Formats: sequence, C-alpha cells, structure tokens
Amino acid sequence: MNPGVASTRIEGLSVWRAILMLGGVVLHSAMGLEHLPVFAAIPLISHAFRMGSFMLISGLLCGYALRRRSPRAWLSRRSIQIGVPLLFGLLVICPLIGWMIGDLADRTHGPFTLAHDWYHLWFLVALLAYAPMSYAFHLLDRHHDVIGFLERKLADNRGPGGSAQTVLLLASAFACCVLMIITRQVLTGHAPIEYASALSHVQLMLGYAPFYLLGFLLARSPVLYRAMTGSIRTPMIILAAVGGLYAGWFGGVSAMLDPIGRAVVGDMIELVGMSLCPPAASVLILRSAVAIRTVPPIVSRLADASFTIYILHFPIIIAAKLALLQVAWPPYAEFLTAIVVGSVVSYAVHVLLVARYPVISFIFNGKLPDSAQPNSIAPA
Repeated sequence: MNPGVASTRIEGLSVWRAILMLGGVVLHSAMGLEHLPVFAAIPLISHAFRMGSFMLISGLLCGYALRRRSPRAWLSRRSIQIGVPLLFGLLVICPLIGWMIGDLADRTHGPFTLAHDWYHLWFLVALLAYAPMSYAFHLLDRHHDVIGFLERKLADNRGPGGSAQTVLLLASAFACCVLMIITRQVLTGHAPIEYASALSHVQLMLGYAPFYLLGFLLARSPVLYRAMTGSIRTPMIILAAVGGLYAGWFGGVSAMLDPIGRAVVGDMIELVGMSLCPPAASVLILRSAVAIRTVPPIVSRLADASFTIYILHFPIIIAAKLALLQVAWPPYAEFLTAIVVGSVVSYAVHVLLVARYPVISFIFNGKLPDSAQPNSIAPA
C-alpha cells in the first residue's frame, strides 16, 4: 500500500474508532430512562453496531501495526497498553461503580475479590484476548499463506452467482451469531451466581472475535479490503432490512405475543442485528475514513482523549444521575446533563493529569514513555 494512503487511512480510522468509543457516553447517559421510547432506542441502536464495528476497526489497525513491528515486540507492547488500564479499572473503577450503585458487597463474596462486574471495561478484556490471536494468525499466515488461500477462495465467488463482499459480510455475521448462541447455551445454568454478571459479557467477547479477525485480514490483504469496500449497495440493504425488522418488531408486533414469547423472539432479533450490522456499518465507516483528508484540531484533541473519557465517564455519569435524583428535572435535561458532565469532567482529567504526567498516562492509558501514539489503543 502507498505510505501516504496508509497514513491517511489510519488517521481516518483512528477518528472513527474514537467516535464509536465516545458513543458510550451517549449510551450510558440514557441509563434509567429506557421507559421512554426515544431513550430505549439508544441502546438498541448502539448494541446493533457500535462495539462490533469498533472491534473490526481495532483489528484492522492492529493488522497494520503488527506488519510494522517485530511480532513479539508488538504483542508485549500491546499487552502492556491494554493490560495496565484494565488492571487499574478492575482494582479501582469497577469497585467504585459497584459501591455507588450498591452492589459491591454482592460482587466480592466469590472465591476472589474481582468477582464484580466488568461494567463498561469488558472490551479491554476482549482486546487483551485478541492480541495473542493476532500474533498467532500472523505466524500462521507467514508459514501457510492463509490470506493467499482466502483470496483465491473469494475469487471463486466472483461469478454471476456470488459476491466476495457478500461472502465476507455474511460469513463474519454467521460466525458472530453462532459463537454468541453457543456461549449463551454454555453459560446458561452453569455460571456461578457471583460471576453471572461478569460472564454475561463473554458472549460479546467471543461473538465479536470474527469482526476483529476480519479487520485484521483487511489490513493484511489489499484484495480483501477492495472486495469488502467496493460497494455500499449490499451493506445498505442489510442495514435497511435490520432497521425495518427492528421498527416492525419493537414498533408493535412484539405486543402481539405473551411476555415469554416476546422476550425470546426479541432477544433473537437483537442477536440478528448485532451479527449483521457491524460488518455492514464498517463498510460505510471504512469508505468514510479514506475520504477524511484533514482532521480539525478539536476532533484530534477529542480523539486523543477518547480512551480516558471512556474509562472515566461511566462512574462520573452514575454520580451525576445519583445527584439528580434529588432534583425534579425532566428526563431530557437529565440526559443532556449526564452527557455534558461525563464528557467535560473526564476530558478535564485527561488534559490536566493524563496528558501532563507520564505515570498517570501509563496507568490510565497504558502509554509507554517512548510511545508516539496518543492513547493506549493506538495502532502502533
């Protein structure tokens, strides 16, 4: 790939990754307001594509980075960059959240004290697990030309009856759906009660692994990348179909079933959306990232601070919502207040502390002293 094109693409993808991460502020600001349809739609839309697309972009950026570094050096660096903020979150952020919402005692009665929920930090556990998977696939491809094999197989589907893009979209969606269903079945009835909440995120970690791997493949194969992003027709059809399915079901059809049937069918519909939407939405994101030529300074600063904001915003939003319990504010004011407070306070912490002091940057962002990248999940 041309170095200039690669640099532009990486910069655009980093901006999009930050946008998807900062979407968590909006999602968590809607907590407790889901009884209103407009706020109930926020988690529904977010769960349909946001973190799945985030994982695909993370895999793509890691695929670029691993090609530029020694595989072992990359894995060691990546483990530190993700592991340190995760450990800080598990030891400090998660217990703080548990204490604020009143379930800390229930989370610390297990065999070890990290039995509490991972809350919003589950994605760090996933990224930490995906790192050795990237390393292993890199070695596998080096010795067995796996990507070349996949390129040849996709070439066989380019006739009138097939499309390489459709194969990539549907294959990754099918893998996600199957992994989530299997994980649910394994965990149902077998997960210890004290770990049930934390283990509920395992289905997301396993289910999103195919999207991360797809992103990794796209970074290593220009052929696959062109096939994936060649057209928006199929992705738009998928997104429109899922949107119509959601609108029909949640807009009235669900009311025709009894509560049990409504829960079962609704859960399956959400699972379909979580499987189909991320790769389809990622096509639009990838095409948009290439079109980004310059990043405005304010956007660049927010992207640099996005990891800190995501780590800290959740307990700050909870604290704001607990304070607002004493105020008879309308739900829209509560929602906007939570967004502003969660964003501004966590951004201020980043500017005043994380960006200034290397030790705090290492703890919060996993940023090594010689790192040229602004945050811990940067591609290098």
